[in-house]
Amino acid sequence: MTSPKQATSEEREGSKEKREGVLSSRPHNTASAGHALVIGGGMTGLFAARVLADYFGRVTVIERDELPDSPRPRKDVPQSRHVHVLLLRGVQILRARFPGLEEELLALGAPPISWLKDTAALSGGGWLPRFDSDLNGYSASRYLLEWLARKHLRRRENIHFRPGHRVIGLAANSDNTGVTGAVCIADGRQQTLHANLVVDASGRSSRLPRWLEELGYSAPPESTVNADVAYATCWYNIPDGWQTDWKMVLLATHFPDISGGAVIQPVEGRRWIVTLVGYAGDHPPTDETGFAEFARRLAGPQVWEAVRAAEPLTGISGYRRTENHWRHYERLKQWPQGLIALGDAVCAFNPVYAQGMTVSALSAEILDSVLSKDRTAGLGLAFQKKLAKMLQTPWQLATSDDFRWAGRNAGDATFLDRFMHRYLEHVLDRIHKPDVCLTFFNVAHLISPPATLFRPGIALPILWKMMWGALRIR
Repeated sequence: MTSPKQATSEEREGSKEKREGVLSSRPHNTASAGHALVIGGGMTGLFAARVLADYFGRVTVIERDELPDSPRPRKDVPQSRHVHVLLLRGVQILRARFPGLEEELLALGAPPISWLKDTAALSGGGWLPRFDSDLNGYSASRYLLEWLARKHLRRRENIHFRPGHRVIGLAANSDNTGVTGAVCIADGRQQTLHANLVVDASGRSSRLPRWLEELGYSAPPESTVNADVAYATCWYNIPDGWQTDWKMVLLATHFPDISGGAVIQPVEGRRWIVTLVGYAGDHPPTDETGFAEFARRLAGPQVWEAVRAAEPLTGISGYRRTENHWRHYERLKQWPQGLIALGDAVCAFNPVYAQGMTVSALSAEILDSVLSKDRTAGLGLAFQKKLAKMLQTPWQLATSDDFRWAGRNAGDATFLDRFMHRYLEHVLDRIHKPDVCLTFFNVAHLISPPATLFRPGIALPILWKMMWGALRIR
């Protein structure tokens, strides 16, 4: 492999690195030394930066967007206007990594949520049972959560933010066996930021496959399951005096007859985020009349009643980049040291399953486990393989229903994938039973492993029905 242009740029920028106080890219053995560079200032990058700060003397988060000084949407995160939920496993990690942040969210008006008691949920053609459980969290807008997390990280002396930096490539050593930094454009000027470790947390739009090819490596194989889903979202003031027996509404789709769904999410400031969801081309309109009509014809009346009674605060925003997409870096035979990727840059899910932020938090936990053992040997392909093992569960959960809607866009599936998809269909058909509902929600919130769905009381009738169905087909 030949040395790329970035390596030459790295040499030219050496003196500049010293002037700016960036540490050398030579390996260090102390937790107080070294420089880690995080590409992307979203929740994935923030979770990663929090972990890296315990192991590196300096952590720099670079973001192409400008970072607002108050909780509001960012231009390069268009999906932040839509419903976002931090699953309960993500809440657990947030509590541990960002002490006090949850209390700040609640103080700023983020409503507490008992997921099974406070949610009116329609799934599989029936209403889910509602009862007290340990599944308790809170509901906040994506941009309030991100703003508070960034605020917490700014208090740490070794974490620095560089907004307005667009990464155009990677810097490497002379034989391209190791990544030594990132080449950026800021204020119209190209510069190289050097680091011991570069973390790609740039999301769905990641250009890492191209950057790897520029260094002489292979691009990863990819899996895609595209159910042709689109969203439309509007924010509302909760009407004064509004009284109902729910805080949140979830109207799920049901293959093949119910292609439209919706979520009402309560957030800070006594507001609702109302997101309408349409599968297989049945997309919700982004004009006021069409939005209201789509809400009116949903399977449950709650969304239509809320939209009709509430005052809209925003226009209607649409979003269509919703395919499940996995870049299988773990399958590559060669990978440069000093580089890892996580979050949506590796595996992006249909956002309707609300897994993205929690999977990012879990990815950071894996990073912590690797760094705690060896800050050099495990950072590379070994990390990507550990990450891929964790991704199997959310991928199966996200693609189970989407495979049926996707049809020709479903991609290839292994025998195990097809079995799990079929099994989960039967689980969802039985989700109206309280024990199945509680077990499934624990798995969906990534608290319990999927194996708990195979407890005898759940598994035996399902497996019997699957076996009997297979025999009848023969």
